[in-house]
Amino acid sequence: MTKARQQEMPRICENEVGLLSSGDNVATEGEEKEEDIASTHNPTTRDCESVDHSQSLSNDIEQLTPYVAKCFGHLETLRKRKRDQEEQVEALVEETFGHIEAIMQEIMRGLQERHAASHAQFVSTDYELTRSLRAHNRTEKKLKMVAAILLHEEGDLELE
Repeated sequence: MTKARQQEMPRICENEVGLLSSGDNVATEGEEKEEDIASTHNPTTRDCESVDHSQSLSNDIEQLTPYVAKCFGHLETLRKRKRDQEEQVEALVEETFGHIEAIMQEIMRGLQERHAASHAQFVSTDYELTRSLRAHNRTEKKLKMVAAILLHEEGDLELE
């Protein structure tokens, strides 16, 4: 290709939001919205002057065709979308773990309540059984005494 058809490679600015170049400065479908969203999140989005100029001066300027420059723009858009999707996935994972943690806490609370109720019922039942066994023991002792008296009286009757 001739030099007339080539153009200088666009400078790609990167910040916390991601790569911001749009290739040949022609926004692709949805790219304008992404840039607007990115600029609302970070006021330095449109300001590419914060890039280290010494680095850009030391690099050789590569000449790109308009098509390749546009492809670079699309690539940057895809990278940005990928980062956005990764952030969304991360947010969903955190939210999901939050829900799981809340569910687990609810389950644990339910188990603790059931355990406490079961323990209280066991203590109550234990008390009732102990009381009943003591009453049974007293009754059995009384019956043995009555039996002994009756046997003793029978023995006295037989002797007479």
